[in-house]
Amino acid sequence: MRRVGVVLLAALAASSVFCVSANPVPASTTTAAATPTKCVVKRGQPNPTPFVIPSLQEWTGSKGEWTLQKTTRIVVDPAYAEGGSLDAGNTFMANPSNLKQYAASFQSDIKEATGFDVEVVVSSDYSKDDIYLTLGAEASDPSLNHEGYLLDIDNKGISIQAVTSRGAFWGTRSLLQMLILADENNYALPRGHARDFPNYNERKFMQDIARKPIPMSDLREYATLTSFYKFNTLHHHYNDNPAVRVKDLMPDWATKYTGFRLRSDNPTYAKYASDDVSFTKQDLREFQDFIKAHGLDLIPEIDTPAHSLCFTKFHPDWTIQNGTARGDWMDLGNQDVWDFVEGLWTEVVGWFDSSEISIGADEYDPTRGDLARKFVNHFHDFFATNFNRTIRMWGSDVRLPGTIEIDSDIHTDHWDWTYSNPVDLVKRGHKVSNLNAPDSYLVPRTAAYWDYIDDRKIYELWEPWVFDVLDRTNTSRNLSPDEPLLTGGGLANWNDFLGESVTRVELYDRVSRAVGAFGEKLWAGSKNIDRISYEKWAPLAKKLRENIPGITLTRRPESKGQYVISYDFEDGAAKDSSENGYDGKLNNGAQVVDAGNGYGKALQLSANSYVSTPLESIAYPYAVGMWIKPDANQAPNAVILESGDGKLLISNSTSPTITFEQDGHQYDTNIIMQPNEWAHIAFSAFAGKTDVFYNMRRTTFVHYYNSRWDLLQNETMVVTAPIRNIGSASGNSMTGLVDGFFVMDREVCAGEMAFVAKHYSNALP
Repeated sequence: MRRVGVVLLAALAASSVFCVSANPVPASTTTAAATPTKCVVKRGQPNPTPFVIPSLQEWTGSKGEWTLQKTTRIVVDPAYAEGGSLDAGNTFMANPSNLKQYAASFQSDIKEATGFDVEVVVSSDYSKDDIYLTLGAEASDPSLNHEGYLLDIDNKGISIQAVTSRGAFWGTRSLLQMLILADENNYALPRGHARDFPNYNERKFMQDIARKPIPMSDLREYATLTSFYKFNTLHHHYNDNPAVRVKDLMPDWATKYTGFRLRSDNPTYAKYASDDVSFTKQDLREFQDFIKAHGLDLIPEIDTPAHSLCFTKFHPDWTIQNGTARGDWMDLGNQDVWDFVEGLWTEVVGWFDSSEISIGADEYDPTRGDLARKFVNHFHDFFATNFNRTIRMWGSDVRLPGTIEIDSDIHTDHWDWTYSNPVDLVKRGHKVSNLNAPDSYLVPRTAAYWDYIDDRKIYELWEPWVFDVLDRTNTSRNLSPDEPLLTGGGLANWNDFLGESVTRVELYDRVSRAVGAFGEKLWAGSKNIDRISYEKWAPLAKKLRENIPGITLTRRPESKGQYVISYDFEDGAAKDSSENGYDGKLNNGAQVVDAGNGYGKALQLSANSYVSTPLESIAYPYAVGMWIKPDANQAPNAVILESGDGKLLISNSTSPTITFEQDGHQYDTNIIMQPNEWAHIAFSAFAGKTDVFYNMRRTTFVHYYNSRWDLLQNETMVVTAPIRNIGSASGNSMTGLVDGFFVMDREVCAGEMAFVAKHYSNALP
């Protein structure tokens, strides 16, 4: 194909067909242009409070700056290198990380954020260029709580002194964020003293990993993301199913998708594990070791006696035997159910370090309230007696009426006023965590809850003690900020509409935009009276979010212009004619040949050949397109584009139609490419949908079928564009010619697509 990329760049900028659709990004990213996104040290004046999330509780500015050097070291106090005496008593985890492990995490973060290779040493001596980690802050500051720390940046260097090792790690999170926002020419940080501490002991991210299969690699990135904002707890919901109706209205209840993510090697329990994604004991051991080095605890949840279709579909006799009961409700009148739940927990409880376990226990048959209350109390005693562990449950007592009082030692996650009343729970002696919906609920593609969290609302109105943001002063609807039984709160990500409604990458995007505001309020809440306005906070928060070390799920490749990649193959290779130099590599016999008819050169693919690019995928907004002249007789599921996030297929197993594949689901477009004829295929994602263009005309949208019983309709969705390979590295490439491959970092409309792809317009039918 003739070289057109550079010309198009200039032409598009001036063209009248240039069009950009409404940006789907929430209002938090629309900010005043004048707001600075760098930490600036003003010489000769006491340094103002540096920006971090969550905000520092107390700061006393000095004059001058400390600068990161090539000789900078992370120095760990040998007296506390292996941990402090207060560590184990202030975490759910059985084996908390120590200063050496936290220092290693910080070392890796500094390398990715700045490019500096800092050394970790264990020594009691540190220099003015070093960062010193130590404990013992409770001796000089008895009122500092167990996650608090003292940060000093002065002419002696940087010192973080904490009460516990985890507190010292939170100090490194503050330093890391300062470095990310610092001037990249010298990484200068303001001198001063900070006294920082959380007002709430539990800062939690709860995630439904049952209804959407989420690989372990992603779970590690969620851990990295949340610990960046000083969250200290993950809560994984390991089993669930889509919403089901009573049996009389849903006779096929046993055929619905279920997820159970724990895979035991015990044959008694192995059959319940999901085939798509599930985790072994070793997987969970490695995961917990990873998250502990990021300051996090893990609370495991197996939700019974409701939400249990993953078990009842194997044992229909375990369900309540009438047509007015749901198929995912276990029959608590059946002793086999009690024995099974005890046996299952006995099998897996040793996989987890946490001293607290969630038994779920929500949304059960309201006509069996006392039986459900008896079940909850039984498992409170079961875990205490057999495993020396406490339990928590989802607030449910209002919808489970009865005379049996739920044990007040049970920690309650309040989530809905129709199921529990947090004020009444506290009066009865329960510890309460605030996950009140809809404010704390992120449920993609639902109308009842947030698809994207309104982080401005969270930043300005929500607090861990506020259970009704519209009536904050009502003491019958909210708790006191100093209520001792209020443990904290957090963000809950539920995936009620299953995994096919949103991709892994799009799910991460939703969570990442929400956790900063929650982290801000969970640490200090409204007690931090010096918090800056949202307009000033948002652009700095955005820069931090986009530069978190260890995160790959953003899938937004760096680009110097709107074209990320442009291959015209005229040089006999996959040379990138954009400004980025993302050249491709021809593999396994892929070659550039004469396209014929005066069209220049094109890429020729056989089933085993492909072109690899330096990039994995691109998340919305984007546009990807190419010309294709396919051979006849393509193999089923032959690949046009692929990455670890999905594929674009020229056909699927049952139909010769262009098909997107993401997270194990296929999305048919009904577009059929004609053999031995040039055609242009492109797709562009934005605003909750993905346009599909065929021969430069918008032909369809990518959609999924929402099978929830009260919807039953097609809905548009955003797919993540796979751009790692043109063709497939696994030997199932489409065969034929490819030309004019491009990737843009924004969406395009129909008129613009025609302009971009018009080179071959005279070849169209």
